[in-house]
Amino acid sequence: MKTKVSAMKSSIQNTRSSIWWRLPRDLFLLILLLMILVPMAHGRDFVVKRNLQGYTMEVSINRNPPILGKNDIKVEIRDSLGKHVVDAPVKVNYFMPPMPGMAPMNYTVKASPHDTGYGATMDLIMKGPWNIVIRADVAGKPIRMTVLIDVR
Repeated sequence: MKTKVSAMKSSIQNTRSSIWWRLPRDLFLLILLLMILVPMAHGRDFVVKRNLQGYTMEVSINRNPPILGKNDIKVEIRDSLGKHVVDAPVKVNYFMPPMPGMAPMNYTVKASPHDTGYGATMDLIMKGPWNIVIRADVAGKPIRMTVLIDVR
């Protein structure tokens, strides 16, 4: 009888010790998995690419989705041969569609040459839908691209 009772006690103790051993291990593995997957879920830049009148314009915003506050925008223009156009004046106009009872929110910034494209900073002051219109004058041709975003 004593052997059965002592066997049951040791079995219960082994079960308890194995649970306490597995808990930190499982918790560590869960935290490790989250550390690996969360940066991947953060996302990449918001990128839109279109062909316009023989040129390719690629617009990227450093946040996806764009957020309230400062967001950097980069514009790259390539000709039909794939060469970067770096000598065109580029303007970025961003505005919120008109709403009754609200003052218009319409801003224009000049994009400055940056690496292989152009860069500017937009200060989005309100959550909701915004329109971005990029205008460039490439070799005497006006090029225009519109991008719709939802600021969060």
